[in-house]
Amino acid sequence: MITDLKDNLPDIQGTEPEFQRPIQQVGVSSVKLPMLLQGKDSDEFYSIPANVSLRVSLKDSIKGISMSRLTRALIGYLDKPLKKSLIKVLLNELCEKVESEHAFIKFEFELPINRDSPISDYSFPIYHKCSFEGHLENGNFRFFQKTVVQYSSYCPCSTELCRDLGSKGHQGFPHAQRCFAHVTIEQDVNNTIWLEDIIHEIETAAVNLPIVVIKRPDEQELARIAGTSQFFVEDVIRRIGQNLDSVVGVKDYYIKCIHEESIHTSDAIAIMYKGVPGGFDNTYDFI
Repeated sequence: MITDLKDNLPDIQGTEPEFQRPIQQVGVSSVKLPMLLQGKDSDEFYSIPANVSLRVSLKDSIKGISMSRLTRALIGYLDKPLKKSLIKVLLNELCEKVESEHAFIKFEFELPINRDSPISDYSFPIYHKCSFEGHLENGNFRFFQKTVVQYSSYCPCSTELCRDLGSKGHQGFPHAQRCFAHVTIEQDVNNTIWLEDIIHEIETAAVNLPIVVIKRPDEQELARIAGTSQFFVEDVIRRIGQNLDSVVGVKDYYIKCIHEESIHTSDAIAIMYKGVPGGFDNTYDFI
């Protein structure tokens, strides 16, 4: 290494921009790192891989930011459990390092939760796509959690048509759909909500859940459950919203349910948000 080359290096980011216009968000994405996360029912912390995005606002008089400052800010937090309070501290540090008024960070990861087979004695982890997201704007901190839950839906209309076939001496079988609930909540900063609790409320509403390991008695039990829980996409999203309304600390939520049709070329979708002033609205899905 030629040591004398590391001193007095030019910094073009300190020059004037060609056009003096503010930039609302600029930063880095797809930063992969190990993350410490605590499960709700465990005092232990476990390391899982995360995909991180960091963004800050940029003043009109500054040409560019030092992208490496953003990633370097993460180094001091790699061995600390990821929590809402830590994200707030990290955002404040980002604003100070790059002289920004706004900062945003998002951690995307997969949370494993064991799911039991309904009859046989098997348990296997289901991996849920989740994220923690923090916004700091002019000192105002907001915290968001997101998860995706897979479930199944058995069409009530198809079931009725099959019953009609049976009354006429014919046999038919209702069609099923593979479905996904994408749920984002804004958490009240004065409360703590576990991802496991959010996922539980979604799963309770959706009822028909996939199982990794099943035997024939399990499959029959799943069929029985499906026979008593037939929902349109409108039914499921209303059930999820009803459940989330009962969770203390949920300031706002945005729900998008997608039913991948088996007899159509299109998917059925429904979107619902809580409707609080200044909260999620119809534009969120397009961000």
